[in-house]
Amino acid sequence: MKKKYQPTAPANSDVDMNPMLDIVFILLIFFIVTASFQKAHVLDINKPTKSNQALNQSVVPQFFIDQQNRIFLNQRPIEVDAIAVNIARLAAQGEITSISLKAHEQSEHNTLVSVLNAIKSQTSTPVSLASS
Repeated sequence: MKKKYQPTAPANSDVDMNPMLDIVFILLIFFIVTASFQKAHVLDINKPTKSNQALNQSVVPQFFIDQQNRIFLNQRPIEVDAIAVNIARLAAQGEITSISLKAHEQSEHNTLVSVLNAIKSQTSTPVSLASS
């Protein structure tokens, strides 16, 4: 039986990588030189000025219930049914930051609860309670 001749590589044979590295560097330089770099476009934002903040003034409605169970909003008599409308009107004038509710010691509890319910049906602004 004849053996086929298979050439064997010498033990000290190395592949020369220099030409391949030269080609890689030439391609890298080519792409860097031909690439077009552009600055990122930035959107212009109009920042609010302090004068705009002055337009949104804060409003603090003051409710008062006297001993005859009459309801007053900023020293003006109103009915329970008109509380929601008045709060909406005040909210259109400015931001309502808090609501003050002062009740006389002789006033009825039902009146206080009905005023609180009318306020909370219109806004979720915190209400501070006081008695006189």
